[in-house]
Amino acid sequence: MMTKKEIYKLMDLIQVYYERFQFDQHKLDAWHLVLQKYSYDKVHKNLLKFVVDSPHPPKISDVVQNSSGGRFIPGEFVLDLAKGEGN
Repeated sequence: MMTKKEIYKLMDLIQVYYERFQFDQHKLDAWHLVLQKYSYDKVHKNLLKFVVDSPHPPKISDVVQNSSGGRFIPGEFVLDLAKGEGN
């Protein structure tokens, strides 16, 4: 379980990486409510992966998942109606 002090450290780090990210006691308490059940090491590791790829500050979901930082955007989709037909 993550302590509020560890969550503060994470949020402080996010603030260093992203100038637009600000937090106060209310935001710290809200993040603690969600993040307290996660491992600090895992969330910290996910954060470090995230900041390499994203120009935008993370949301909670970005740091609790095994994320590479960006959101998946599928490539070109090709509909092949003949595929799977036994010609």
